[in-house]
Amino acid sequence: MNVLNHKSNRTIQVLPFVLFFLMGTFFLYYYSAYIFFYQEKSILFQLSLDYLQQHLNKPGGFLIYLGELQTTFYYYPLIGSLLVVLELCFLIWLLQKTGKLLSGRSCCFIPFLLGGALFYLQINYQYLAFNNLGILLQLFLFYLIVSCIKPIFLWGGSILYPAVYFLFGSYSFLFLILFTVYLIQKKEWIKLAVTFGMAVLFFFVGKELLFFQTTETLLQYPFTVQDTGGQLNVFVLVAFILTLLPLLFKIEYRKLNTLSIRKMKLMEFTPFVLLILLVLLVIPRVDKKNSHYFHVEKLFYEQKYNEIIQFNAQFPSTNILTAFLNNVALSETGQLANSFFQFPQTQDASTLFQKWEMMGEVLRKGGYFYYSIGMINEAQRWAYEYMVMRGLTPEILKMLIKTELINGNYEVADKYISILKRSIFYRDLAKNYEALLFNDAAINNDSELGLKKALKPKMDFFVLSDDPVVNLDLILMSDSTNVFTLEYKLVYLMLQKDMKGVVDLLPVMEKAGYTQIPRNVEEAVVSYKLLKIGEMPELHQLGIRPETEQHFQQFYKLFQQNRSSKQQAQQALARDFANTYWYYVFFS
Repeated sequence: MNVLNHKSNRTIQVLPFVLFFLMGTFFLYYYSAYIFFYQEKSILFQLSLDYLQQHLNKPGGFLIYLGELQTTFYYYPLIGSLLVVLELCFLIWLLQKTGKLLSGRSCCFIPFLLGGALFYLQINYQYLAFNNLGILLQLFLFYLIVSCIKPIFLWGGSILYPAVYFLFGSYSFLFLILFTVYLIQKKEWIKLAVTFGMAVLFFFVGKELLFFQTTETLLQYPFTVQDTGGQLNVFVLVAFILTLLPLLFKIEYRKLNTLSIRKMKLMEFTPFVLLILLVLLVIPRVDKKNSHYFHVEKLFYEQKYNEIIQFNAQFPSTNILTAFLNNVALSETGQLANSFFQFPQTQDASTLFQKWEMMGEVLRKGGYFYYSIGMINEAQRWAYEYMVMRGLTPEILKMLIKTELINGNYEVADKYISILKRSIFYRDLAKNYEALLFNDAAINNDSELGLKKALKPKMDFFVLSDDPVVNLDLILMSDSTNVFTLEYKLVYLMLQKDMKGVVDLLPVMEKAGYTQIPRNVEEAVVSYKLLKIGEMPELHQLGIRPETEQHFQQFYKLFQQNRSSKQQAQQALARDFANTYWYYVFFS
């Protein structure tokens, strides 16, 4: 009977860990994989001594280094899910062991409560890896110190705290507070005085002679509110509870401990209750909008443009950056002027091109418009400015390499390629780029780089980042056969409801080699012609298809029938005409 009870108790102790591991991994991988995509694309970890040294210029830099090392394995979302959940399982186990060490009895409620809270925080895509890693390492160091039998090992925590602070920065304060409370409980006043003496001495010596950082930076780094996903209240509450662990573990829950079911204490079932509560809390935190956007961004980086278009057609989004990437995908596949109004657009053209801003996402994405139309130097400038402002990311480095190769700046491209070769998961790509160095013929024959090189403007001009439309005109003056630029100009004019401007470009389209007017452009031309807004230019190849004129007649007839109510007209026309230029003109 005792053996059976022991096995039952053992199962009750292990099962919560198994459930937490399986449920956590499943949830992160299947519902929150976008977290790992975003974070992996936000940094470029390099396997080099120089890169490590860059992180040792101030306290806490080493923790950032470890966090970036973990993040680089988010390249595979399943590995990211496993790493995060395994970290939290280890943290819960550490808390249980520490609790038993300090109180002499098994503790499960507080460990699972804190582990669940950190998992809750992790669901935010801006909550970075170093947060949980920093907490875990402080708890591990504290456990190592207090688990040593010989009292002399307590001196290790006192004397070596400056090293802990140097490695982990502000996260070392968790260890310091835990260690302080523990020493007070043990009445180790001398060790406590030495601990704070060493801490204060190292702080001021480091500030004046070693790190040359402000007091605020030395006290806060690497912690930032942004890197917790703005979840300051929850994070601070978790940190506060952690600092009280030596006291909380001493509290005896006598009434709860006496309650039992078939000789199994009721407290042993609290992890299951907490897991159920965690499931109920995290499911609403899945951000479908961000999931949609990051899925589109992932397909974009993989240059799966047709899949982007199909996905956005099936799941329309009003996110401006999603629409921006979708329009670049339409341009890259030659569908921009054909299918533009199948997707939500904004009249201020922010879905077409981004104006110059120092904001992270705008600065990181805006250059792809210029790259699409062949303004290679401007695309490079956006990527370079982002690198200066925010540091290297895999995609920014790829853009810098491609633009330098296109421009023939092989020495600079080689330097960027050498950086990419020091990454973990982009080495093969770096070798592919390396094969193009100092080989003009190979670049000209490359399906992507050769095309972009051919699109480069034939004359120099000053780029106006605040007015991208002017840049379109300047490119067309330089090369009127640049169909990518021409289609951006056409759809911009349609957004402005400038039918005359669209019609005036028809001869330019003939010169560029068009044999058929793209569908949305043709709709604008039909409106201009049938509504007799102005004279049509003389055309030799391009003509309006009869079915398009018939389609407009149907639209106009329905509109006239319901003209007494704009809302009624919109509902009547939406089913058959929502993806047309006409519908945009009347109801945008």
